[in-house]
Formats: sequence, structure tokens, C-alpha cells
Amino acid sequence: MTYDDPIQRKVQVTGGSTYTVSLPKDWAGEQEIEAGSTVHLYSRDDRLLVSKGEYDSEKRSVTIRSNSREPEDLARSVAAAYIAGCEEIRVEGMLDNDQRRAIRDAVTGLVGIEIHEEGESFIVGRTMLDVGDLSPEQTLVQMELTALSMHQDAVDAVLEGDAEKGMRVARQDDDVDRLFGLICREFQRSLVNVGVPMRADGLTKFEYYTAARQLERIADHAEKIAEVAERAETPPPDGIAEGFDELSERSRELVRRSVTGLLEGKDTDELGSIVVDADALADEAEHLDRELYESGAEDGYLFGTVLDSIVRTSEYGVNVAEAGLQVAMRGTDE
Repeated sequence: MTYDDPIQRKVQVTGGSTYTVSLPKDWAGEQEIEAGSTVHLYSRDDRLLVSKGEYDSEKRSVTIRSNSREPEDLARSVAAAYIAGCEEIRVEGMLDNDQRRAIRDAVTGLVGIEIHEEGESFIVGRTMLDVGDLSPEQTLVQMELTALSMHQDAVDAVLEGDAEKGMRVARQDDDVDRLFGLICREFQRSLVNVGVPMRADGLTKFEYYTAARQLERIADHAEKIAEVAERAETPPPDGIAEGFDELSERSRELVRRSVTGLLEGKDTDELGSIVVDADALADEAEHLDRELYESGAEDGYLFGTVLDSIVRTSEYGVNVAEAGLQVAMRGTDE
């Protein structure tokens, strides 16, 4: 037997009030465990984990050197450190105004972290609340509401030829990104810290991340649609516009059904029907795209990108439904 295989041990009673489990001496030595070592025990659903060390959140800090780096590069590094689970992010170096502004904007765009201290040659951001206490289900629902609201407003802006509404939609993408960053952070923490539960509100952190990634993409496509409202000279022709309106509503409904199915544990038939409906939507979109081409509409290419984004939205909904199917199938084995 290799030490990658499971090691089976019987639980023994010691002194009538304590349970003990023995560890093979060679295996324990490879793990640098010896007599007198302290280990920490964690419960993870049907699994029990043994850790040599206790996770200390105060040690989760990072220092980023500015070194004349571009402001956007520093902002990305701050966001990456946050998602990696760092509790304190320190940027050091002689920072110019653009670099400071980028760092502040990056911190402002994240949930639960603020500028804690700032000096001539440093800026320190520190988490001010335990984001692990926030419900990932509520975060996901808020992402869904915001992304689908953006999507509807963006399509309406195109159909109405309202460039100003399109600009307002584009500005909401940051709200979705902030919520996505929060779910990413908790997923990352669950991977590297045994003290962070892998599950929350009935789903694993990975399943929340999977669904949130799809919603973040939907928001990106809503922003893309909104840009068409700003660029197009005229709204699409009436017949085409009606098709856009109908398909966009159906695509959003597919997403709603998918998220509800994931969170509420719908049966496989319900979730499977979403895939069928998405295929039908894609077929109808192909016919509408042909009509758009044959109409010779002004800005036809731009309107084609709107149609593509509507189809992509339904596909992202299918991805969420497939995650729900995997959860449902896992439940049948439990």
C-alpha cells in the first residue's frame, strides 16, 4: 500500500471518556508529525480533516511594490490579492497621483475592504468585515437581478434608440463585478484554508462560483448591447425589433429558471427542459439573423451583435442549469 491510498484505523476508547485514532509512524514522520505535535480537526460534511497548523487570518497579508508600474497593473494586483483571500494589502513605493487613484478605485470596487492607512510612500487596504459571513446565495441572487436588469434595459435602449439609457446600463457593470469578486474570494479561500467551509446554503463554493461566472458574462454582454445603443444611428426595423424583444425576454427567463433551479434544487426534468428551450431559441435567432441580413437595415452589423449577445445569454443560462443538474445527480447518490 502506498501512502496516497486511504489508511484505515479503528477508533479506540481511552480512559472511558476519550476516543483515539493511531497514525502509522512512518506516515506521520513524512508529515512532520511527532509525539507532542498539535493537530487541528475539522468537519467537512461526511469528511474529517486533520491539519498540522491553524489558519491565522492576521497572517494573510501581502506587500506589492509599485516600482514605476502602470496604474492599471497595480489595480489588477490589488484585486488579485483580494480574491486570493488576503486580509491586508500594502502597496509600497513612491506613488504618483495616477497610481494612487488607481489603487483607491480598485479598493473601492471591492466588497468589505477599505483604505486603512496612507502615507507618502505606501497605501494599506484592510478588510473591515468578515465577508465569509455574507450569504453567497443572496450575493448570487443580487448578481442575477442586476445582470438581467442591465440586459433588459440594454435591449430596450437599442430598440428605442436611446443612447443615454445605454450609457447608464454600461455603468452598472462594475456592480456585478464587485459581487463576482466577492464570490471568487470565498471560493479561493475555501481551496486554501481548511477553516473555511466548502459548502454554504446547500451548495459548494465552486458551484456558486460557476453560476456567478455565467452571470458576470451576461452583464458583460448587456454592456456590449448597450454600446450598440450608443453607436447605432437608428433603431432596428419594426419586425426585427419585435423579434429582438421576444428572444431577449425568453433568454432572460431561461437564466431565471436556471438560477432558481440551482438554488432550489429542481428535478432533472425541469433543468433538462431549459437546454431544450435554449436550443429552440438559438434556431429562431438564426432565422431572425437571416431576416436582418435580407432587410438591408442600416447598422445591420451592429444589430447582429445584439442578437448574438441574446443567444449567448441563453447559453450562459444553460451553463447554470447544467451546474444544477450536477447538483441534482449528486443528490441521488446521497
